Amino acid sequence: MSGWAKAGLLAALLGAGALRLSLARHRYFDTDELEHLHAALLVSHGNVPFRDFFEHHGPAFWSLIAPAAAAPADPYDKALAGRAVVSVFWLMSLALAARGRRGASPYEAPLAAAMLAWFGAFAQKSLEVRPDVPAAFLAAGAAWMIARPAAWSGQWAGLLFGAALWFSPKALFPGLGLALGAAWRRSERAGPNEALRLLGGFAAGAAAAGAAGALYFAAQGGLGKLWSYYVLYNAGFPGARVAWSATLLPSLLSDPLIWLAGLLGLRRWRERPEEAGALVFTVLGLAATPSAYPQHLLFAAPFLASFAAAEVLGWVRAAPARGRGLWSRGGRGALAAAALACSFAVTARTAWGRIGEGNALQRERWECASAHVPENGAVWDVWTGDAFHRPHASFLWFVPGDSQNYYEPKALEEQFIAGLASKKTVAAIRCESCLRRVPPSVVSAFDLLYEPTGCGRLWTRRKGT
Repeated sequence: MSGWAKAGLLAALLGAGALRLSLARHRYFDTDELEHLHAALLVSHGNVPFRDFFEHHGPAFWSLIAPAAAAPADPYDKALAGRAVVSVFWLMSLALAARGRRGASPYEAPLAAAMLAWFGAFAQKSLEVRPDVPAAFLAAGAAWMIARPAAWSGQWAGLLFGAALWFSPKALFPGLGLALGAAWRRSERAGPNEALRLLGGFAAGAAAAGAAGALYFAAQGGLGKLWSYYVLYNAGFPGARVAWSATLLPSLLSDPLIWLAGLLGLRRWRERPEEAGALVFTVLGLAATPSAYPQHLLFAAPFLASFAAAEVLGWVRAAPARGRGLWSRGGRGALAAAALACSFAVTARTAWGRIGEGNALQRERWECASAHVPENGAVWDVWTGDAFHRPHASFLWFVPGDSQNYYEPKALEEQFIAGLASKKTVAAIRCESCLRRVPPSVVSAFDLLYEPTGCGRLWTRRKGT
């Protein structure tokens, strides 16, 4: 590596780290993050997911972040601790992308890591406290493991894939792709029997991880609820048709260079069929998953960056080594570096805007709950997370707009009113847009039982009710 190339790649990675640190402290907290932090707090107090509170995301994540979410007393510190945990997986994902490849250019691996760090969807969504972040790392680790010639690579890859599924069911898409890619490689090198043996080992590893989790829930008396909410609920979830409008199109517009280079790089799929399979199945999965939101791209980003780095460097190396001008190898290298700098600048500009928006209003609202609600006091909330650090008022404690029609309206109405009326509920969050989505009887109960505190959107129970 030349000194300039080393300095440029190091600056890109350090810049991504510095930007992430500022984002973690100042960017608003997505409501999904507050949902997961609350679930982690419940787990830290001995609650069993699905059995004791409603959820439909991967349960392994809440156990992972429970100590971080429970340790600090201040809600902002809890939220920062959650982002610190996912940042460890962000860093490990970059390290995995930066691993050296036999026969590859020494520039390729660090360039792939830099492209991954500055890929817009990855930069923003890997910041968030959500189970897709560790799940994506485990899926990428499974792709790396299954490509190894070691005798037990299939079993170990299957274990990683099975673990990823306990974090997010979206891991199913890259998992299927990498398994098929690995089977093709083994079949080409050693025949179909070796390919079947590899797939058998992969399935066995995944089954072992699945059985371990199922046995835990069975021991806790929550296996039936696990099946109902994590499997059946997600399988039938209507979701939203946003794969193009909210996920692919914005990413294509913000990172055209990485997408173009990555997709062109798929012509080298025979060199890395596991990564090719994972990338293709993940992107195609956007048409099948009921959760086709931008966080889905966390599973595609490591593989896309890997192919993009190889394609860019292949384009540079295709030029004459001793020529002059822009179309020499040196000229192409400079042109590629400039194009990448522009691409990274778009991500930086977006991030800087979100840093400027800040999270001060959210922090003020959290402090309202801290000041007016005791630690064991339940708060009724539909979907704001303003009191994520306090117990919620009912079993079904978050109802985003895209899922409300999934529930039986009368049962949902009765649960809302029961939560408001419960003597354990000491406060409620007055979110006007949320209340417009619920039946008038729920709003009437809210008005009858609660009065404003003058602090944020927090209302507390009227005396005598």
